[in-house]
Amino acid sequence: METKGWKSFWTALWVSLLVLLPLVAGTAVLAQRQAAGRVRASEQQSGVPVRMPREEHHLTLLACVAGEEPAFVLLYLNAGQNCIHLLAVPGQLAVPFSDGEASLADCYAAAGPARCLQGLGAVFDLPEDAHYLAASPETLDALCAGYGSWRVGFSGALSPAELARFEQSGVGDWDAASAHAFLRELDAALAPETAAAARAAVWDAFFRQNLDLLPAALPETLRSESGALLTDLTAPDLLTLEDTLEFLANGGAAVESAVLPGRYDRRSGFYLPDEGADEAVQAFFNVSERAAASGAQSASSSAPYPSTSVPGGQEAESSM
Repeated sequence: METKGWKSFWTALWVSLLVLLPLVAGTAVLAQRQAAGRVRASEQQSGVPVRMPREEHHLTLLACVAGEEPAFVLLYLNAGQNCIHLLAVPGQLAVPFSDGEASLADCYAAAGPARCLQGLGAVFDLPEDAHYLAASPETLDALCAGYGSWRVGFSGALSPAELARFEQSGVGDWDAASAHAFLRELDAALAPETAAAARAAVWDAFFRQNLDLLPAALPETLRSESGALLTDLTAPDLLTLEDTLEFLANGGAAVESAVLPGRYDRRSGFYLPDEGADEAVQAFFNVSERAAASGAQSASSSAPYPSTSVPGGQEAESSM
């Protein structure tokens, strides 16, 4: 009888432990989570600052790809608006030069990227703090080496006949070197606005697909390649760029691209802005209400954009 009693006792004890231990463990986990929640709430109430973009977290940059036929893309990054805008500018664009006019490409060949920014600012209102950056195709390839290839769709820029002419399917993987070579082919064979649309598609895809990598990588590669660049970006500018890109990456910034509206005049050899160019340039520096409300990435656009600002530019070129 005594042995039976002890067996019943131990059986009851083990059954009780099997029931109580999970309850105790669950209660401990719940208490820990509640305590952590109270700590977070206390931090928020105590005024621990949440890092938000400031007014200076924006950048307007005229990017120039050097060569016999220079290429130009105007970039606008704004963390407060959570946007990245890209405007491809044909190199044949007519800008004031000396006592007359010259194409943007000829302006580059004669006086470099600083004079190109000044000439562009004389045609459109650009921000006073706009910058310029020029790189050779080889340097551009080095800047993009860490990103590998990215997928580019040209069907919005090139017609089916043009795609067939250049033996393209419409979507493919490209790196900086192969994309530059292809764009050079287009520059030599197609209308300036069409080639510029293809260039916008390449830059759009690069920023869209590599946005998460840019904050840590791009400013650092610009520093490492500074000796091969012509730019007026300073060390503080690169710190601002780094912070701006971080905000844009964290916010899943809207990336939009376009071509400066205009027409190519074969007689003069100039690309002439049309009536919508000024409005497009203004729109370039602003996010649409739809994009601002959603904060989501928008699809690439083949329609033109605009720009805003006060004519300006730096006369002297320098490396960072």
